Amino acid sequence: MNKKAIICTVAILILLVGASVIYFTMYRSSETETENSSSMSVVEPESSNSQSEMPSESPTESEPQESKPETTSSEIGSPEADALIKTFAEIGEPYTLHSRYYNQGEAKTEDAPWLGWDGDLELCITDAIVKEYEESDIKYNSDSSIWARYASDFEDPCILHVELSLKNVDAENKNGVKYKFNANMFVLSAYEDLLPENQNNPEGYTTVGNYYSAYETYFDPHGPGDDYWSFELQPGETQNFTIEFLIDRVYLSQKDSFLAITPGREIFYGVMLRDLAK
Repeated sequence: MNKKAIICTVAILILLVGASVIYFTMYRSSETETENSSSMSVVEPESSNSQSEMPSESPTESEPQESKPETTSSEIGSPEADALIKTFAEIGEPYTLHSRYYNQGEAKTEDAPWLGWDGDLELCITDAIVKEYEESDIKYNSDSSIWARYASDFEDPCILHVELSLKNVDAENKNGVKYKFNANMFVLSAYEDLLPENQNNPEGYTTVGNYYSAYETYFDPHGPGDDYWSFELQPGETQNFTIEFLIDRVYLSQKDSFLAITPGREIFYGVMLRDLAK
């Protein structure tokens, strides 16, 4: 009997222990599910916030990782510049330079630019070539000259040699000697100078010609003595001239380089200088 009682007691203890283990296991499982449910309720609002922030982040994601290179003049276009370039002459093509001058109080009869005279000159650039700097034998090519100082600053100095003819159709100078004109009207330029933002910014923009060429040019034939920049041309007369510019060769690779005819920064007339960089 004692043996049976012991066996029964042991069995009861085993059942109690098993029940305790089952109860403890079920309690931990329930607690774990409660924690997971609580954790999910915290994560979901964060996910919602993340989605609400995505629209503000998407433009950044669509932008390139690297900054864009600065836009160069060759990448910039202007309808005004394009339209003006189309009116310019080519080498070998006669080209009328029409200018009007009005005295103070005089009524304007037409909207024409003032180039330094009143009336028409007919210009033709007959030839334009590039020479090595050492080939120039003009008076500026000396160790103490302005050209020598410019040449020392240029990466690849060379000479732009231009042959031209001018005919005085009916032009006259109303501010001085009647048929005397100034050769300073011939300047080097390029497309970039024609952009409206550069035309309207005389103090903050350096023209292509000023940047890549020497201030002095060679002009022949010219006035006597120190009157180097002038020439006289009677109505009906035609005369041939030579102009030489000291330039940095990189000027020839500028977009749409041309010879401008202007007394200032605003450009109305020009002759294209194509294929000279070859």
